[in-house]
Amino acid sequence: MDILALLNDKEFLGREFLTWLWFKSETQDGQFALEDSKQVLLWFDDKVVLQSDGDEIVSCQGENSALTEARHALRDGKKVTQAKIKLIVGENDWSFSLDSTWLNLKSLKTPKVMLDTREDPEGLFYEKVFLLDTPISAIEQLFIQFLKIRISSDWDKKEAPGIRHWIQKAV
Repeated sequence: MDILALLNDKEFLGREFLTWLWFKSETQDGQFALEDSKQVLLWFDDKVVLQSDGDEIVSCQGENSALTEARHALRDGKKVTQAKIKLIVGENDWSFSLDSTWLNLKSLKTPKVMLDTREDPEGLFYEKVFLLDTPISAIEQLFIQFLKIRISSDWDKKEAPGIRHWIQKAV
């Protein structure tokens, strides 16, 4: 099986991951624990893109009212394909879009680097690399958490019913 066929076959996992991430961020007040005992805050910011099986695309952008519209689209059977996410680790925050197909980060905005380049010119480079690696690592760890739940019996017993209930109570 070539890579594109495999990707098409497993594409649902990315959409389910984004839906799970949205659900967890709302039901856990945005708080997630990563494997290295780091606590992060993550929430869907101001844009969510959803798509139906018939390729109809719904893009909801704006404040909380847009997310309510996106939840209605979820209730109507559309799947999350992209979301703008805000991530806070310690005192630093990032903003990026995450898509469901490749799980790649787009439009990544990192915290500002506050180093004196005259004293440590290489330090700026390494600090920026660290700031790029942090959100990627966080999303990878959250995806692994999702996959562990997804393949466990907890998915059908607890998680999926919780997500369905959360979707149905969209205001």
